[in-house]
Amino acid sequence: MEEHGGSNDSIFRIPGLFKMRNEQAYTPYKFSIGPWHFGKTQVLRSGQNLKESAREGLLARFPDPAAKRRELEEAIHNAYDQARECYEGGDVYHGREDMDVARREFEEILLLDGCFIIGLFRKRTEMVSENDERGSIQENEFVHLLTGMTHVIYHDLLLLDNQIPWFVLELLFDATNKDPQFINFTLVDLAMSFFGHVCCHVPPQELPKLSSRDRYHSSIRHLVDFVWRCWDVSSERVVINFDLLDYGTLIPSATRLKEAGVKFQKVESRNILDVKFNKGVLEIPPLQITPSTETIFRNLIIFEQCSRISMPKVTSYAILLDCLVDTSDDVHLMNEVGILDNGLNPEEMANFLNRVRDNTVTQEVIYAKLRKDVNEYCKRRWPRWRAYLIQNYFTKPWAIVSVIFATIVLIFMITQVFHFYKKHHAGF
Repeated sequence: MEEHGGSNDSIFRIPGLFKMRNEQAYTPYKFSIGPWHFGKTQVLRSGQNLKESAREGLLARFPDPAAKRRELEEAIHNAYDQARECYEGGDVYHGREDMDVARREFEEILLLDGCFIIGLFRKRTEMVSENDERGSIQENEFVHLLTGMTHVIYHDLLLLDNQIPWFVLELLFDATNKDPQFINFTLVDLAMSFFGHVCCHVPPQELPKLSSRDRYHSSIRHLVDFVWRCWDVSSERVVINFDLLDYGTLIPSATRLKEAGVKFQKVESRNILDVKFNKGVLEIPPLQITPSTETIFRNLIIFEQCSRISMPKVTSYAILLDCLVDTSDDVHLMNEVGILDNGLNPEEMANFLNRVRDNTVTQEVIYAKLRKDVNEYCKRRWPRWRAYLIQNYFTKPWAIVSVIFATIVLIFMITQVFHFYKKHHAGF
């Protein structure tokens, strides 16, 4: 697993430079998670009622909900210092001068938001596993209120500055995981079930196998970090060779690559980053564009930038897509082979891919060898000529007939010339 930066903080404020292009991609719609967006707007304040329903539903599973709540409050109180250090600069007070009040408010936020997230994970897993309907009245009300808010929930849970520490979630999960249905589940299992379709192309039957890997359990920092790790579930191919990094040479656009004889092929892979180039074929897993895609990309990229991650794989992938898609023609080309699956029109899609990695300073290091191989292939003459012939003479029936007819005529003329010279020389 790649190393993160050396400091304890992992929940970062979004730099203003990144917000300039699309502030909506960094702003919660309905649910503030953690202290930084707490109570900012009336809409976010209204989301507190749903979170309270989730907390009460979780506590209602125990014979003495009040005693269980006191137990959780004490556990959060004891974890205060460690939790505060996870936030950039340790700033969790939102301007309050009374530190005791600020601390109590922060602890209440951690408990409420943690129970909300665990409630989401539990209900999602119950619905997937056996369509369970045994929840308490509070839980059923909670699920009813969330109906139709799937996009909003995924958006809000994957904002980098809208997080609580992963260890807090584990603490609350372990203290409330007494239901026989979940006794063999880890928090990673539930998170994978909840986010599996968002962060990687993994069939449901593969999820337990993936979530049981040790590296998923080690040092996860928060939900954004969890999804970031999931984007590398099958990647064992990336070895950075800094000798291959040519910072002045980018990979050409898809249409230019096609003109140079490069073919595009959609490949099914559980790892969306697993782009390969083999014998003139660029193999790319399909990218499904959803309402949450830009939010996910932007927040994962900023997480890489702020964490000083040594192998910024999502940034590298975004730069690669930006190079491949320059215009709507490139979008059309990649749509035809099923690589881009989206509801946007080609112009919107091109604009999205061109702006998603704005203001980043990282090169696409994990694709350095691929870029080198592609550019060397494009310099060869035969693939370019072959592509030119196919595109201009073998795409329409009448063109094919014309080429065949011209070829027959040419062969006939060569044969006639050959016989003429043979007969002419035989006369001497």
